[in-house]
Amino acid sequence: MSVPVIGIDARMTRQMSVGMKIYVAEVVGRLPRVAPDLRFIAFTNAALQTHPDMGVVRLTERESANASWGEQFTLPRAIGRIRPAMVHYCTPYAPRFSPYPYVYTIHDLIHLRFPAYHSWKIPFYYGLLVGPVARGAQGVFVPTRTTADDVKTLLHVDEQRTHVVPLGVAEPFRLSETDRLAAGAAARQRFGLLKPYLLYAGNHRPHKNLKTLFEAWQRAAVPCDLVVTEDGPFGFDAGTVARQDRRLVQLGHVAVRDLIGLYAGCAAAVQPSLYEGFGLAAAEAMAAGAPCIVAETPALLEVVGDAALTFPPRDADALSRAIEKMLGDAAEAARRRESGRRRAASFAWDDAVRAIAGVYRQAIASSSPPVSGHG
Repeated sequence: MSVPVIGIDARMTRQMSVGMKIYVAEVVGRLPRVAPDLRFIAFTNAALQTHPDMGVVRLTERESANASWGEQFTLPRAIGRIRPAMVHYCTPYAPRFSPYPYVYTIHDLIHLRFPAYHSWKIPFYYGLLVGPVARGAQGVFVPTRTTADDVKTLLHVDEQRTHVVPLGVAEPFRLSETDRLAAGAAARQRFGLLKPYLLYAGNHRPHKNLKTLFEAWQRAAVPCDLVVTEDGPFGFDAGTVARQDRRLVQLGHVAVRDLIGLYAGCAAAVQPSLYEGFGLAAAEAMAAGAPCIVAETPALLEVVGDAALTFPPRDADALSRAIEKMLGDAAEAARRRESGRRRAASFAWDDAVRAIAGVYRQAIASSSPPVSGHG
């Protein structure tokens, strides 16, 4: 009996978010080990770290570009040459028509939830491509129940074919208390962080709600610095919320090792987003021992459980009080560190990839796959 071959769309493109890229890398890196009964071939334009048993087909940039002729026509032909039993499109960027059964991952539907924050072209893209591809898939992976509800409501995907598979936290983020103290001290020294600091790790897009964070930080009675990663405009004048007893530290993009250290050393990690598909930054922060404060948006609450302090998303005063509590009450901060570690332990990439492989098996065994790409 031949071993089923599964093609993995492992392209890395500039349109993909950091979370999407992490997802692709983890799936490709772990599949052959957790599902040795299947055979995998990754189609990629990037130099990914793969398992020795993962086949790799290198794609050109023309075949890889999102919303391009290559993606829509050349990529399906390239994948078709291996005669796959199944293909996994790991991001929303997929061919409209696929001549083989496939599964599909939708990380979030922020573009439809907040269309005013994005190009006018986006609703057309989702209407003409993402929705039909999702409805034609034999299975749709989503990271939270929140996103599953969005996929049902906004894309009209049958909930019986939607699979909630939470993302994982990579092993280097999981720090013991001893390791946390050492990593935090190293990060504070490396970046010259002499005062207690809040940490926001993520992009600066409007839905991240950074203005509320900045206002709350300014109002907090307990002075502290605010450390922000990644580049890009804030969409407001960050200078207007600065005070002499606290400073804004903009680090831009940081390496994973430095990010872990920043989580380890912070007084609190804050995620003020209006919307998330999952909230990987919050899960990683908890694993590294950071006490967390998150906005009361559905996916974030789903991820943190009762491990974090929370606040209504646009309520700067409520966030300010949470900051004061976390910085002014050492026992509360210690409780949140420990409960966060326990919560983060439930998010493991090996578990996620095993669940994904289980859906592959179900889909391959299906006797009547839907016609791919039809709405």
